[in-house]
Amino acid sequence: MKKKWLEIRVAIGLCAALGWWGLLYPELALTPDTVRVSAEDSAGEPSDQSPQWSFDSSLYLDLLNADRENITFRSRLLTEIKELFQSFNNSFINGI
Repeated sequence: MKKKWLEIRVAIGLCAALGWWGLLYPELALTPDTVRVSAEDSAGEPSDQSPQWSFDSSLYLDLLNADRENITFRSRLLTEIKELFQSFNNSFINGI
């Protein structure tokens, strides 16, 4: 039982350390792989406006100063989990 708690504490400590890394060095955490800047045109279609990435980019400050309505959070992990639950739900409903 103690070993299980030790593993959980190590996992939580690792997540906390990685979180602090992003807070201390946001320019290293906000890379082109993790952030996409886009805007909607008059027809409502999204258009990619990602700037050229560099260590001197002001992307972090732009995100801090942006209004709440202007930021949309999307996660590939959460999207995949949602699709997984939908597929289980559909197979359960179709199986009845």
